[in-house]
Amino acid sequence: MKSSISKETFFFFFELLDSVSPVDFDCGTLCDDICCTCDTPECQGQDLVLYLFPGEEQLFVDGDWYEMSYESTQKYKYPTSWGGDVYFIRCLNPPHCDRKLRPIQCRTFPLAPHLDENDELHLIYEEDIPYVCPLIRDKTPLNKDFIETNYKAWKLLIQDPLIKDLIKMDSIERIENNVNCEILI
Repeated sequence: MKSSISKETFFFFFELLDSVSPVDFDCGTLCDDICCTCDTPECQGQDLVLYLFPGEEQLFVDGDWYEMSYESTQKYKYPTSWGGDVYFIRCLNPPHCDRKLRPIQCRTFPLAPHLDENDELHLIYEEDIPYVCPLIRDKTPLNKDFIETNYKAWKLLIQDPLIKDLIKMDSIERIENNVNCEILI
C-alpha cells in the first residue's frame, strides 16, 4: 500500500513543526547534544537509524549529512499494511544535521503519538530511545505551542492509514506491556 501523503504535504508538516520548539533554549545544552547517539551499553557500537514514514523517503534524495537505506518490513516489526520495504536514515555526524530536512520523528521529539483503547489520540513522552534525554528524564515542562502543534500534526498524520497502523501497533504494545505513559495531551 502506498502512502496518501504527498511530498508537498510532508513539506507542510516540516514547516508546521519548525515553527515551534520543545523549550525556549537549546535543549542540547542539557545533554551535550546526545540526539542520534548512543549512551547505553546495549547499543554501543551500533549505528542508530530512524525509520521514515511511507512516502517520507521522497524528501531525502540528495544529502551529505545522512545515508538512506531500506530493509524488508518482514525483518523488523512494522505493520503488514506497510508491504515490502521500510526506509531508514542514518545521520553521518550526529547530532549535526541539516535541521531543515530532519525527519518527522526528529521534529516531534521528545513527544510520541499514542492511541488509547478508544482510538483517541494522545501525546506522550517518547521513552523508547537508546540514550537518556533530560527533557524526558526530568519531565521538563514543554512549551504549550509545541505540544499543541504536535497534536495538530499527528491528528493529520494519522489520517494516513499506514501511519495510523504503525501508531496503533505501537500503542497496543504499550497497553499490553502495561507501559505507564504520561499523557501530555
